[in-house]
Amino acid sequence: MQKTFRHTGLILCVLGLFLIAGCGKSKTTAQLPPLTMGVAMFTQPTNTGELLAGYIPSDQFRVSPETLDTLNADFEKLLLTETKRIYLRGAAARQCFEITTAQRSEDPVNALQFWNQVGLCMKVDVLIIPQVIDWTPRQGGEMGAFQSAGVNMDFYALRVSANEPSLSRFHFEETQESLSANLLNIDKWFQRKGKWITAEQLAEEGMRQAITELGL
Repeated sequence: MQKTFRHTGLILCVLGLFLIAGCGKSKTTAQLPPLTMGVAMFTQPTNTGELLAGYIPSDQFRVSPETLDTLNADFEKLLLTETKRIYLRGAAARQCFEITTAQRSEDPVNALQFWNQVGLCMKVDVLIIPQVIDWTPRQGGEMGAFQSAGVNMDFYALRVSANEPSLSRFHFEETQESLSANLLNIDKWFQRKGKWITAEQLAEEGMRQAITELGL
């Protein structure tokens, strides 16, 4: 009888060791596939039908195509140097924008549906959509400006989906102020070395913040 108990106890101990060894092995978790990222060209909504959020100022300054090209180049450079992602951009973004614009004239859609269709055309999981709402060029030089630069921009991260697209937004709006007008901006004033910066430089600050806030 005692031998039976001893044998049973030994078997249980051996089984216990196997169970412990089995539990000690961590299960291999499936890695999520990397998201395919796309970057749309900078655009400037000029009517409410083109807005994803917010409103258009009544005295909106129209940004030139050359300025939009500069913003595109600056934003793409920052995305490439300050993030670890690969972005589909440039010609692919332009082509899909033009295709979707042509389709929109025949079958009107709202702004969210429009950009989602652009993302589907580009075959990306997430589409970054930068928009200039308003723009105030600096008048004067960096040591003294008659009119300081101002920028009003939106950056969106659109989760592209054939069924339920979703949107995250970062809004950047700033007009450079003198140190005497607002002492709370003393850090920015020193970062800018006491100079009056251009609207393009101010926009670059907004781009950097957007990259951080949207988790790019």
